[in-house]
Amino acid sequence: MRNRFAVPAALLVAWASLGALANAASTPYLGLWTARMSTAQMVNGGYDARLAGRFRLILRADGTYRTYNALDRWSKGTYTVSGRRIVFANDVLCKGGGFDFKGVYTWVIANRTLRLTPMSRPGVSGDPCGGRWQTLTYPLWTRK
Repeated sequence: MRNRFAVPAALLVAWASLGALANAASTPYLGLWTARMSTAQMVNGGYDARLAGRFRLILRADGTYRTYNALDRWSKGTYTVSGRRIVFANDVLCKGGGFDFKGVYTWVIANRTLRLTPMSRPGVSGDPCGGRWQTLTYPLWTRK
């Protein structure tokens, strides 16, 4: 005898799986991203050599993030995403330095790497908090 719930249950499982896939496709930036930059890369790029080493970026589904670099160590804050635009805010290190401003970026993922680029308009930087800006834009992020 055929179970009358078998087909509806199978459809429910398929529907839930499709929903999870759609959500993953719409939020591919979520998760742990890492990078490593050598002192030579920092110097040759015109960057502060004290930042050389390991970088980490954690973007959580609850709208919070954490960053790490060798100079500043850990920081955290909140973010929002709309399409390819991501806005970082409430960063504890930025606030501690007197920069309680939002940083506006675009994000692109290609070949399993994440690139964040500050958005700016004439006379206005995409992110006035230098520490956050450096940590987010210097590395090319790789998913961990």
